[in-house]
Amino acid sequence: MANHLTSIRYLLTDVDDTLTTDGQLLPETLSALYRLNDAGIEVIPVTGACAGWCDQMIRLWPVPAVIGENGAFYFERDRTGKVEYHSWDTPEVRFASQQRLLSIAEDAMARVPALRLAKDQSYRLSDVALDHGQDVHGISAVDIDRTLATFHKAGANARASSIHINAWFGDYSKQAMTHRLLQYKYDLNELSIQRHVAFVGDSPNDESLFAYLTHTFGVANIGRWLDRMTHHPRYLLAQSGGVGFNELATLLLQAQRLAN
Repeated sequence: MANHLTSIRYLLTDVDDTLTTDGQLLPETLSALYRLNDAGIEVIPVTGACAGWCDQMIRLWPVPAVIGENGAFYFERDRTGKVEYHSWDTPEVRFASQQRLLSIAEDAMARVPALRLAKDQSYRLSDVALDHGQDVHGISAVDIDRTLATFHKAGANARASSIHINAWFGDYSKQAMTHRLLQYKYDLNELSIQRHVAFVGDSPNDESLFAYLTHTFGVANIGRWLDRMTHHPRYLLAQSGGVGFNELATLLLQAQRLAN
């Protein structure tokens, strides 16, 4: 596999249960982020996480950009350390859409009473997140499908991650905002994107990037979702969560040494 990875210069990664392990960022995973950065491989989180979490990531982690809320925005840090926000929609559109989504979420929670709004909902700029596996447990696959269908019937996009059901209005996605970021920030054309960019994820809300990119990886815990997904990662890692991310980091660093 290493020979196929010598050209990778950008590693896109999901966060929850891909970078994290049992909800925690392990010290060895944080170390892997620094080792990749020092080697010239830029790591860009692409996550369903809220704007509040994404602001923390861009300021504290060795990453040049973060895509959040499943593509609603990206935050970037310039060479001086200044953080800039780039949103897919205007503030007015974001607010109106989120109010509609909150109303639909109330209907969804009436149908599946065990669901709860994610505790970080107050820190979200665009979407709505329902907790099915973070602080809430016992939600069945049938309940997840019922909730997704409630949003879809109302004309919203909705995808399940390992911990949340995220819903939004609009034509953005993890893939769409990734493409915009790679074009605007790095001036990459389509050929360069397919050659130099890799992605690692763990759940159905990563499918748009699994379908889009050539170099894709799933940490081992993606196994529970594969029969519910149309687009799969090209490679499955042996380890789960942040340990699986460390496994990939080692492969990329070995490939880079091979190339040099």
